[in-house]
Amino acid sequence: MGARMSGLARADGRWRRRAAVWVAVGAAVGGLASCGTDREATYSGGTLEELVPDDEARGRKLATEAMALFRDAKTVRIGVDMATPKGRQKVSLHMDRDSNCTGTFDAGPAQRGDLIMVGGGSTYVRFSDEALAEIRQLAAGRGPETAARVRERTAMARGKYLKIPTGAAGGPSMPVNSCDLDKFTRAMPGSPGPDDVIKALPDTRRHGRSVVPLVEDKAGDRTSVYVAAQGKPYIVGVEAVENGKTMKMSMSAYDRPVSAVAPPAAQTIDISEVGPGGGGLFEV
Repeated sequence: MGARMSGLARADGRWRRRAAVWVAVGAAVGGLASCGTDREATYSGGTLEELVPDDEARGRKLATEAMALFRDAKTVRIGVDMATPKGRQKVSLHMDRDSNCTGTFDAGPAQRGDLIMVGGGSTYVRFSDEALAEIRQLAAGRGPETAARVRERTAMARGKYLKIPTGAAGGPSMPVNSCDLDKFTRAMPGSPGPDDVIKALPDTRRHGRSVVPLVEDKAGDRTSVYVAAQGKPYIVGVEAVENGKTMKMSMSAYDRPVSAVAPPAAQTIDISEVGPGGGGLFEV
């Protein structure tokens, strides 16, 4: 099960790689010659520069402001919806700078539920009833002994949070490595790249609000970053197609407190206390 969850856990890594594309809103700074172009060449500061089209200039300005807002955010909710060879994977995490985190995950059969991380310490994971039923189905094919053990443990875990201590060996593989807002923002480049062009398109609606699409088409891949059209240009969504794979992101709840509170003891199972191999609570 851990191997199957690893794709979801890597969602932040894929996103960080694409983040360089979002803000690489290159203004085509020209050379000394303007031959072969219809753009007007202008003299500025002792060098000749090619006039940047309005949509590119607006794209640069909005992308730079949006990335600065993201880098300075104290909290943010990030949702990722990816189409992968193994199927659709989704995760939604609200996190802050102190590694408090709450959210939900769905990486397919036997891998659905919600989680809470408190201050970077213990993580609490609760599998959905649907996921527990799928785990029992998987165990049924492994013989009566495994089926009986898993049936007992899933019954015990129904409606309960599994407490996973920080660094617990063999614990369930969950997207807890994504619960680090500092890690996200540290990976963001601080300035546009010189060779990439992102254009600001006319306003449209995404995620229930008016947004400005910042679009880059490059080598058959297309990335669209949607920033708020009114007020400050916070990033509210991303759509990317890369090597035939699609990914959608939503970003919201900027600077809203993360309510990460440990569940009551009566609703918690400490996996380190569930007999030998407790980390493999549902191992089938």
